[in-house]
Amino acid sequence: MPAERSISQGPAPASAPLGTCSPHHEAWRSLARTHAAVSGRMQEALAAAGLPPLAWFEMLAAIASADDQRMRMGELADALVITRGGLTKLVDRLVKAGLIERTFCDTDRRVSYATLLQAGAELLEEMVPVVSAELELAFAARLTERQADELRATLDSVRGTACSGE
Repeated sequence: MPAERSISQGPAPASAPLGTCSPHHEAWRSLARTHAAVSGRMQEALAAAGLPPLAWFEMLAAIASADDQRMRMGELADALVITRGGLTKLVDRLVKAGLIERTFCDTDRRVSYATLLQAGAELLEEMVPVVSAELELAFAARLTERQADELRATLDSVRGTACSGE
């Protein structure tokens, strides 16, 4: 673990101007800015269509794509990249809206699932064209399918390294 720089150590070395970054840092910044911009556009498009927020879409889509249209809570938190506490709040909202329900494992009541309800599937069907149109603008107009596959593979590789700590 690197030592923290204290004020008494003086200014940073003058080898590079402050605020300059390595190509890897710049790639991270670009990824973060792109994610924010595309997510913001999708959020605005959903709101303009009178639909719930992007987080609801992400949860409904994740559950819909799972076997039996249900996911263990821990797997859902991982898929959505949110904390367990954040997941609980989001699940509570979607349960209250009648879009999903909490179900439990028949053999182990400690294991709970988020299960898609018909109303959730119907709402997801309304949301998909709005999200897809924004993704079309953001990606399909600028990347070929091959480039999109390469980008996904590269990002998956970076995520795999980050998750494994290698």
